[in-house]
Amino acid sequence: MIRLCKESDRGKVLEYLNKDRVLNLFFVGDIDNYGFDNDFQKIFIDEDSKGIHAAYLVYYENLLLCSYTKELDKDFVYKLIEDYKIENISGEQGVVDTMKLDGYKNDDCYFCKMVKRPSIQDETVEVAKTSDVEEIAKIIKIVFDQDSPHMASNIEDKTGRTYFIKVDGKVVSAASTTAETEGLAMVVGVATLPEYRGCGYASKVVEKLCSDLLNEDKIPCLFYNNPAAGKIYHRIGFEDIGQWALRRNQK
Repeated sequence: MIRLCKESDRGKVLEYLNKDRVLNLFFVGDIDNYGFDNDFQKIFIDEDSKGIHAAYLVYYENLLLCSYTKELDKDFVYKLIEDYKIENISGEQGVVDTMKLDGYKNDDCYFCKMVKRPSIQDETVEVAKTSDVEEIAKIIKIVFDQDSPHMASNIEDKTGRTYFIKVDGKVVSAASTTAETEGLAMVVGVATLPEYRGCGYASKVVEKLCSDLLNEDKIPCLFYNNPAAGKIYHRIGFEDIGQWALRRNQK
């Protein structure tokens, strides 16, 4: 039976997700940071007398899927997509691949976590304030053709942070975190303006960001789909631990 979760379900839901806490970082981080009683976030579980078989989390227009046994209720997923006007669907690749998602572009990635502390920290890397968001968001738009609607609020409520580096007074590279929670943080939005690539700016930003996270006993995680980027992340200290699927609405 599928049902909407309440705060009283927190322990049960987290016990299920913590079976693979790292791979479920988005799930766990969103629950820890926003709970069960927000209009923009809803958590559902499919359970019977044997326990939970699947979990579904809606965060604004994003849908997260989790099922260790790959027992998604496909009709329910389609209903969530329609009811919440879902733009992005993500989860462990083997789980997401059980769904037929017409109109969604595949963007499969490697999921990795940091296993070795970066050896270099560049002091020219800066920590963003909300006043820096507008300029950084322009880089994200240029590189990924995506908006950054939650960057400022993440900085304000400390559920995420953004680091950047300037050249001649201009922001040229940046990286952020999201879903920060006890012991873990997801690194996202690693971007460098095209004309400044190949100079190591992104590496410097990510190294400083990850060093600060480790100083707070938070293991950095990220995903990538570019082999060249993967080589850089591996050199910095990341290791692949799984495969992650992201489906973007192309309609």
